[in-house]
Amino acid sequence: MKYFSKIVCIFCLMTTVIYPGCSKKELPLFKDSKAVIPIDKEVERSDCDTLVFTCIDYRFAFANQEFLNEKLGLNGNYDHISVPGSILNLVNPATQDIVFSKVTGFINFHLIKRVVIIGHRDCGGYGGSSAFGSKVAELVYLSTDLKKARQILIEKYPTLEVDLYLETLTREGVHFDKVK
Repeated sequence: MKYFSKIVCIFCLMTTVIYPGCSKKELPLFKDSKAVIPIDKEVERSDCDTLVFTCIDYRFAFANQEFLNEKLGLNGNYDHISVPGSILNLVNPATQDIVFSKVTGFINFHLIKRVVIIGHRDCGGYGGSSAFGSKVAELVYLSTDLKKARQILIEKYPTLEVDLYLETLTREGVHFDKVK
């Protein structure tokens, strides 16, 4: 519980203060009542064609952004849904309706043609890596759930392209593997 409280405190701090490097000038929210972060004119558009679905796990947040922008070439041109246990919420009948109400909104509003789902090992939504008994069992289970999520999305939205990735945190960094 102490660990969770620290994460919540760090998250609250990060969402309350704008750090000096974000907009290339210091704009602390405590000093002013509002802040404006300039955006690149290339990003200023009314729609995008990709929806990204990830877990909220902070360990993967920066790596996800770099992977999406640099490796997949999305350059910030995507909608992003981030929920705890991302894959689990797509395949679990108890949570599907909530998730798909959001997905439908993005598809209709921004004319989404592609969905990228990124799941990760050691996901707390599944009980962590230890819940699977072995690394192989975890890989098989998570890959199977990713494929189920793709199938569910394609059944609801047959024209969607759905790409799946499973990420693993190692000492070297975060590794992304495409799931076919």
